[in-house]
Amino acid sequence: MDQEPDPAWEIALEKLNKKLFLTGPIRLPDQALLVPESGAIGFRKMTNNTELFCGSAQHALSTCSSTNTDKAQKATNGTEDNNDTGFMSTLKTVAGVAVGALAVQSAFLAGSASRLPSSSGDTEQQQFGDQQRFVSKTLENSRKMPSYKELHANPFGQQNMELAKNDGQMRNGNVMAQFHHHHQRKLTTNSAVAKGKTNPKMETIDPRIYPQAPRGKVTDIYKSANGKKIIVPDPYRDLENANASATKQFVKEINQISQPYLEGSPLRQKLNQTLTKLWNYELFFTPQWHGEYYYYYRNSGLQNQRVLYQTESVAEPGKVFLDPNTLSKDGTIAVTMESFSRDGLLFAYGFSAKGSDSFSVKFKKTTGEELPDQLDDIIYSEFDWLSDGTGVFYSKYPKQSGTEDEFKNHSLYFHKMGTDPKKDILVAQNPEHPYSLTYGQVSEDGRFLFVIVSENSNTQMFYFDLTAVQNKITGQLKLMPLFDKFDADYEIIDSDNDSALVSTNKDAPMNKLVRVSLKGGTKQTPQVVIPEDRTRLMRFAYPVDGNKLLICYMDNVKDALYVHDMKSGKKLYQIPLPFGSVIMDASISNNDDVFAFKLSSKIFFKIESFVSPFTIFYADFAKFGDRPVQLEVFREGKVPGLDSNAFTVEQVFYASKDGTRVPMFITHRKDMVRDGTNPLFLTGYGGFDESMLPSFSVDDLMFIQHFKGVVAIPNIRGGGEYGEKWHEQGMLDKKQNVFDDFIAAAEFLISERYTNSSKLAIYGASNGGLLTAVCSQQRPELFGAVITQLGVLDMLRFNKFGIGAVWESEFGNPDDPKDFPFIYKYSPLQQLKLTPAGHQWPATLLLTADHDDRVDPAHTLKYTAQLYYLLRTQAEGWQRNPVLAKVQTDQGHALSGTPTVKKINEKVDFYSFIGRVFGLQWTD
Repeated sequence: MDQEPDPAWEIALEKLNKKLFLTGPIRLPDQALLVPESGAIGFRKMTNNTELFCGSAQHALSTCSSTNTDKAQKATNGTEDNNDTGFMSTLKTVAGVAVGALAVQSAFLAGSASRLPSSSGDTEQQQFGDQQRFVSKTLENSRKMPSYKELHANPFGQQNMELAKNDGQMRNGNVMAQFHHHHQRKLTTNSAVAKGKTNPKMETIDPRIYPQAPRGKVTDIYKSANGKKIIVPDPYRDLENANASATKQFVKEINQISQPYLEGSPLRQKLNQTLTKLWNYELFFTPQWHGEYYYYYRNSGLQNQRVLYQTESVAEPGKVFLDPNTLSKDGTIAVTMESFSRDGLLFAYGFSAKGSDSFSVKFKKTTGEELPDQLDDIIYSEFDWLSDGTGVFYSKYPKQSGTEDEFKNHSLYFHKMGTDPKKDILVAQNPEHPYSLTYGQVSEDGRFLFVIVSENSNTQMFYFDLTAVQNKITGQLKLMPLFDKFDADYEIIDSDNDSALVSTNKDAPMNKLVRVSLKGGTKQTPQVVIPEDRTRLMRFAYPVDGNKLLICYMDNVKDALYVHDMKSGKKLYQIPLPFGSVIMDASISNNDDVFAFKLSSKIFFKIESFVSPFTIFYADFAKFGDRPVQLEVFREGKVPGLDSNAFTVEQVFYASKDGTRVPMFITHRKDMVRDGTNPLFLTGYGGFDESMLPSFSVDDLMFIQHFKGVVAIPNIRGGGEYGEKWHEQGMLDKKQNVFDDFIAAAEFLISERYTNSSKLAIYGASNGGLLTAVCSQQRPELFGAVITQLGVLDMLRFNKFGIGAVWESEFGNPDDPKDFPFIYKYSPLQQLKLTPAGHQWPATLLLTADHDDRVDPAHTLKYTAQLYYLLRTQAEGWQRNPVLAKVQTDQGHALSGTPTVKKINEKVDFYSFIGRVFGLQWTD
């Protein structure tokens, strides 16, 4: 018959519970089972229908009978006699196991515990000595948290632990799985394990291991629109100083928590092997023609950076012209821009280190000869040449490093080849708009310099006739205004002696083409050449073959390609594309996905889809005359070992909170069953007029193939999928629409049984990191896991970091009383509060990069510090979902320039985290 424990033991255990913690059952040798007593540090050893307790201390961790009550009480108080050989004799059989279990479980289960040693005595004592010292130290001072090393020492390695059978049986090392936050109950001799509400395979972490950054007493006072003053504390202001010793220590400590958890995944080796194999496929980029040569980028598979090749014929591979992999041993120097002179004889290339937005520019002849010119500290710049190749236009901030004006007055400069860059000439700036960005673009015929001043998605446009100075730039130019108001977006498509063809969304949210006279100033009324199509977005237009326009429309996030007459705007014909294709457009400075320009009859462009890496198409208008051109496949990408036919892509439409119809792409295996059990990744962005277009990700397909996963990408408001109105509905005081759209996507996926909330992971980077952070706060119960990368999380101070003030046109200005209320209402750092007691905060992975000069790492560090503070002070008794942060080294915000090896490691981290959180099983 079961016996109740001695009341004295209950008192001892209650005291111990205040000092140590245990959250799961541990199996001892001889089939005994140690289980927690109401979360206490104490054990019941269940064997022969007798309940025996084990107290926990360096001096007294033992199998005990009711006659050991006095010893247990002494052990709890730390006063047990070390010379009691009878009491210590049993220590040899269980001390190592139990204390080792304490050390591992009280921090987190490495997911892969091992088979417990069956031997006793000195071997076990030696094996678990570190943990025993930890227990003793903790008992001496319960308020001082043990170090990471003490908490995470795991002598069990990465083997499997056999756990107790019957109701308490668990597999794959998830020994804490059936104990969930607030839902624990006392266990009796039937060894039934309390059932929790989380995924029974969830890997858990006790919040008391989370490091604490020093808290300060800084407060800020903001004014609201009604004149009311709002006092906002900012206790982690010091973390904005990346060089402070406390900041470095906090970074070290959070990485010491996250890295072992991520590396401890039993899936990690398999993930790394599989992703490395899948990434090892040949990747080609669109050929370009300059002067006498074609140029194209290629990555053989696992090269850290793609390599630029030069060839006389696209039918031949040619030779290496520029290999960025030779610029650094670890691949952290990337080529971020390239530009050829009009005659194709000179080449400029920008390179940045460790993902920085700032880059330097070097020059070489296309014969391969390096030139001595070098420009430094260039940032957010287009790059263009005078028609005779004697100089270049570029943009940067004035040299004022270390001041509060460091990121003000972005300006256009001119560099004459062969001269000292210190003598470069300031060509244009806009001090009336200090946070705008200024670019230069030379017309195809070399006559005009167009100066574009950009604030978010609106622009001013000016021009200058270079023939007036015969290409001799000696000082600031007297620019003529073309569009002098920030009332729309304007982009030069083409120009001739008298006029310019311009793409704009002025009174046309889906874009139109207009022609303006270069003699008429700002008072003229532009002539509409191709009117707005109110049902489809005009994505881009390129002049080609002398008198034609290649125009891409996007209809419900699918591309359609047309040829128009340039002068009249008349549509000539459509060029058929594979269903669901998206042409990968690119900026002027890095036009490696579409090659088309006025003086050539040839076009190349690349398309990709969710299941196809790329197809490069080619056409030559000269071969077809007035007949519609026929596309030829120039190059098609294949991933060895990946069958694209095994996957399917759906496009669905769902209703957001206010009834707005939102499209979403869903990719999954063809044999996927909508039974509500599939793990699902939901990715979003929702801002800055950026569209989430179909694109290939070998990582996503790995997740789908081997974990029977689902990947969903909703085209939420704030993006550009339906033109400027779609963007405007997700910016400034309408930002909540973005979060509502994303939450509605999650609700749709659950209601349609693609997944359930415990298997739903969300991911976002940069502005998308803001999205996932806010949604995890507003609806924490909806998500099983959250990955927030490089997120903008302190919305009251985003404009104080780097170029953050440039984003005020998107987010608003928190220092402006009319903007403060709607920003403060959703700002992740300031609105951070835990769910009601007992309700889990979603499993979270917060990522930032030490060289991110666009979204300062302080965003993530301050958010992490505040979240850890709340978890430690308010969620000690029930929060178990892991909340991790990781600062990635030698990386910045420009993910495209990240070395391949780091990209793979990053994805391995993602899926190691999701695998542990969701308890995923690998499927071959």
